[in-house]
Amino acid sequence: MFVNTTLPVNGTEVCELSPHARFFSTVIGAYVSTVISGVIGGFQVPFFIGWVSWLACLRILIVSLWQLGVVLMLRPVKGGVQWDSFARRYLGEDTESDFARGNTTSSEDVPISGWIGCVWYVFYAPIVHVAWLVKNWNEASVALLVVRGLFVSMVALPLTMDTRARYGRALGKMIGDTFTEWLFSVVTTASLVTLRVISTTELSVGVIRALEPSMRWGVTLGVLILVVWTWGSFLMIKPLDVLFTTGSFSEMLGEFATGSFIGLFVAAPSFFAMLAASHSPGMSIPNYIKCQSISWWERAIAVLP
Repeated sequence: MFVNTTLPVNGTEVCELSPHARFFSTVIGAYVSTVISGVIGGFQVPFFIGWVSWLACLRILIVSLWQLGVVLMLRPVKGGVQWDSFARRYLGEDTESDFARGNTTSSEDVPISGWIGCVWYVFYAPIVHVAWLVKNWNEASVALLVVRGLFVSMVALPLTMDTRARYGRALGKMIGDTFTEWLFSVVTTASLVTLRVISTTELSVGVIRALEPSMRWGVTLGVLILVVWTWGSFLMIKPLDVLFTTGSFSEMLGEFATGSFIGLFVAAPSFFAMLAASHSPGMSIPNYIKCQSISWWERAIAVLP
């Protein structure tokens, strides 16, 4: 049963989302982002997201630190051989994979869908997730923080697969500045680091609040699985500067179907947590959006994926 309440304070209407409604943007975001990742990046991307999504935080940490080190040395982040030298030195592995090489296009291809992907992952995602955390920091439940952290990790995963250096080179050619490739790498690295900090914060706070002494063995086992899963993910797909799709219409339909199917799996934790959350106190999404005492960005954060 939906219960919509406003909380009067000194005669002024104060609008707040119900615990159930706070999950809405996370559920929708997990599903929509997986679908978009398929259409923009190729079927390998949602497949990889579905396989790694709940155990992505360590991979994101490692790749973000590597990218940060590269840009601090004033080099553009390209991946491939550049990543291999880092992996052999610090991870002790040679990350080669037929899965990653199986269906890729030239590292100079910059289709419209790829530019849309840059806007989505590099600019839109960090802004929206920072705003969500600012708005919900004091109100989010333990379950919401955990599933939100998993969602942000999933959003960041494609940035650990495709470095998108070719878009920096394309921008450099358009404006006649070779330094643009490095600046573009700085922006993509900043986006990945931002998403990693948000995800780590949400997951850490959520887990710490829920942690009990009897759960220490479960946490230890979880950390071991995380390490093994991360190592396997790098064997499967290392950071590359390639497009995992040819961009044909028939292929995009298949990628849309793949993303739509895997999106159900990725969104499942958020969806079931939402079902378990209470409908009161607070408002449903439609009534919250109609509330006159909140700003436009608060309305946006309640529904944006």
